[in-house]
Amino acid sequence: MFVVPRFRSGAGGDGAPNDVDVHFVGMMVPHHDQAIEMSDVLLASDVEDPAVRDLAQRIKEGQERENEQMLAWADEWGIEEDMELHSQHIANGMFIPSQLEAFRNLSGDELRAEFLEMMHHHHAEVIAMTQGEVDNGGYAPLKKMAKEMIAVQTAEMREMEQLQAAG
Repeated sequence: MFVVPRFRSGAGGDGAPNDVDVHFVGMMVPHHDQAIEMSDVLLASDVEDPAVRDLAQRIKEGQERENEQMLAWADEWGIEEDMELHSQHIANGMFIPSQLEAFRNLSGDELRAEFLEMMHHHHAEVIAMTQGEVDNGGYAPLKKMAKEMIAVQTAEMREMEQLQAAG
């Protein structure tokens, strides 16, 4: 784990940000950026399925809001430098550039199917990463957001499964 010396390590009772919070924000912002990019690709495509388009729009809007808030906290905590270090990493569940390039080149039913499959994987990894924040984070508002992320992304995964089954 990436530890920033000026923050406490582990969970604390006072609600101040700790190294777990810094690590979480640093990894989650680029993770969300990738989901937003994938949603943008689908929304700009020829995929006509209104349920999939609606899901992509909700993912985009929700993760843009979360990123805006996390970046505001990062600014408040003075961790821009730490955020830059994390932006170079590929977090769990993120796709490498060649995978994203292949995704961008899809269309129609292939893009629909790949969006649902890739986003399902992406969400599953977010949930795993987010549990660490819930369990060990120190900043109460971020822990609350993390719990909400788990609930929303779990529901979206169920929706993706239903859309995949419907073909």
